[in-house]
Amino acid sequence: MSAGGRPVADQPTSVDLHLHTLVSDGDESPADLARRCVAAGLRVAACTDHDSVAGVAEFAAVAEPAGLQVIPGCEVTVTWRGQELHCLAYYVDLHDAVFRDRVDNVRRVEVAWWRDWFDQAATIGVPVDWATAARRFGADRVAYIGDYLDFFLDAAAGDPRFADYPRGNHARLIKEWCKPGQPLHVPHPWRPELAEVVRWVAEAGGVTVLAHPARAFPADELPDRLADLAGLGLTGIEVWTTWHDAGDIDRLAGLCDRHGLVATQGSDYHGVRLKPWAPSPGLVPARAADPMEMVARLEAARPAVAGNRP
Repeated sequence: MSAGGRPVADQPTSVDLHLHTLVSDGDESPADLARRCVAAGLRVAACTDHDSVAGVAEFAAVAEPAGLQVIPGCEVTVTWRGQELHCLAYYVDLHDAVFRDRVDNVRRVEVAWWRDWFDQAATIGVPVDWATAARRFGADRVAYIGDYLDFFLDAAAGDPRFADYPRGNHARLIKEWCKPGQPLHVPHPWRPELAEVVRWVAEAGGVTVLAHPARAFPADELPDRLADLAGLGLTGIEVWTTWHDAGDIDRLAGLCDRHGLVATQGSDYHGVRLKPWAPSPGLVPARAADPMEMVARLEAARPAVAGNRP
């Protein structure tokens, strides 16, 4: 079964290591997300906003008194061989000012990119600007891309150039207007290298897991890509997730066994509106046989002592 081409998340589990809030591109506050996790019967959860740990304390303040174990973390945007990937950082020290500044800088660069994109939209005659978008979505977060593009299309209402582009489905708009050489193209922002981020996470006392790799690589490339990535210091690979179908899950679980990586799971929940095929924390298309064992393996892999910085 699938929803919009995605595997249906209908298998409840006790561990969800991939969740988003309004701190990044989710739809709910950290406190509201924590309440959902408790209501879903989770035992362990990780609040993993993009390029920020700012919501973890609020999430934990609600979750932990209710008996929910919270793993502090975030999802860091990285590059590897010129391709964007996402890394889940777990067990990082929330008081580590160096780590916080590093990931905050990744987010600041992304926010600046969106500011430049809206400036570019204004230069082609669309009555839109970053100040208005920031008031709508927040000036220090990167919201869901579809919300930005719908905001743009609303501003372009009545412009015949954009009359045939539907709200909520932006693939054609991106293909026809945002690629290199097109009117709305803005060069991609800087992102840190994957190996660099693995080092950041280790220095903050944490471990790094590659998020939803089958979303990034075709199935026939996964064995070679995972073999190359395994040598970079990753602790694990996200296997059971709403981005992977049954074939992806089987392939990735086998590759984790082959390379000694921890196979993890997470719903990548953003809120019902944004990902209707992932309607609740703790729901995945298929789940690990023993999710608490994966938590134990991740915790055991933590560095004994954070590394020395220059």
